Amino acid sequence: MPGIPGVPGTQGPQGREGPKGQIGDKGSQGTPGPRGDRGREGPPGKSGPPGIMGIKGEPGLLGMKGEPGIVRNQGRKGDKGEKGESVKASKSSVVPQTNWKQCVWKSESNTDNGKIKDCAFNKLKSDTALRISYQGNTRSYSQNKCNRWYFKFNGNECSGPMTIEAVVYNNWPSGRLNQLHHRSF
Repeated sequence: MPGIPGVPGTQGPQGREGPKGQIGDKGSQGTPGPRGDRGREGPPGKSGPPGIMGIKGEPGLLGMKGEPGIVRNQGRKGDKGEKGESVKASKSSVVPQTNWKQCVWKSESNTDNGKIKDCAFNKLKSDTALRISYQGNTRSYSQNKCNRWYFKFNGNECSGPMTIEAVVYNNWPSGRLNQLHHRSF
């Protein structure tokens, strides 16, 4: 006759992992989900640097010389007019005398510093004023730089009441700036 069963023993260590099974068949493709909303538009990119100035073209052909004009006979002299009424000149009717001097030139200059043009004239009276101005093109070719144009009289800058000048500051972060603008000062 068998005896009473004994107390179970302690569990043994776990066995090694068995070999990996084969890959199963690929399942059928699922139905596509709904299309998502369009994303927000990103910020615009930085502006590119300005392009390089083109090469100056060749001068055009010289035009043909025109024919001389026709000389006409001078007309007869007109009759003398009647004498007008005499008017006494009052202080308010006197027109002040003006003296204009215009200095014009047409040439390219790549001068970065120094005299651009010399215009000689004589001021006739010491109790009169001068009005000096400039209208034309100026070029700024620099980066983070201040450009200044000014007038000199007898080799000196004007100091009374103030200098006659134009100042342009360029701050162009994406490269060297090459601006050609018409300015007046």
